Amino acid sequence: MGIVDEWRAKLGLSKLECDSKLESNAMDTVTEGNGKMVHKLNPGTYGQVLAPGDADLKSFLHVFVGGWLCEMPNLPGLDGICNDMSHGWSYEGQTGHAEILTSPNYSKIGCEQYEGIWGCDLA
Repeated sequence: MGIVDEWRAKLGLSKLECDSKLESNAMDTVTEGNGKMVHKLNPGTYGQVLAPGDADLKSFLHVFVGGWLCEMPNLPGLDGICNDMSHGWSYEGQTGHAEILTSPNYSKIGCEQYEGIWGCDLA
């Protein structure tokens, strides 16, 4: 969760606790989706973000920052990174993923990847 911690710190946000139940919920969601982005809020999950990406840290960085946070490129702390990190993403006016990941209402996160889909569940 180093990527999550690093970027939340850059945004001036508190650290999210990595939670095994939320990791399990995220894995259940992406496994059932079997390569498709299908939201499923399991008990204990209150927010969820999904995006396509490979199962490596470089891909997760591109998803977390470029795919999700860069929906709101003017967030303090992004400092122009979205000029590069947003390549390959089409936001179509969406800001919901960035809003979930920067919300003060969540204190825990669990992320998993399966069959080309990253999922993060929050509570």
